[in-house]
Amino acid sequence: METWLPIWKWTLIIGVAFFTVLSIVVFIGGVYDIRAMFRSLAEQHEKRQAEPDRPTDD
Repeated sequence: METWLPIWKWTLIIGVAFFTVLSIVVFIGGVYDIRAMFRSLAEQHEKRQAEPDRPTDD
């Protein structure tokens, strides 16, 4: 019984550490994607503002 305790303890620690690192990587990637999306939306908005002759769907 005593030999299994360290095995499961390290399995849990490694699993939690892996989850934490993966969560941080996904969060950072998501932040960059959202920033790129807003930048693209702003460029599209500026482009539409520069073309007043174009009819809108509003």
